[in-house]
Amino acid sequence: MGMSNAKKARRRAEREGKLNPEIGRGEWHRKPITQVVPNRKAEQRRSQCRSKGTSEGAVYLCPPHAAGFCA
Repeated sequence: MGMSNAKKARRRAEREGKLNPEIGRGEWHRKPITQVVPNRKAEQRRSQCRSKGTSEGAVYLCPPHAAGFCA
């Protein structure tokens, strides 16, 4: 299979001393998807970990009309 015209032009420009735009491009790094059926337990664990830090820790216990009974 031959090279595409764009790749030929990039190589020609590189030989002439111009910059190759492929240098600045980052490579795609992604874990390959090996599991076809999603694992429900793993998804629950991930979603639980994602929502773990959303609580502010403030808990409201007393209704407004019972303010005299709450210490």
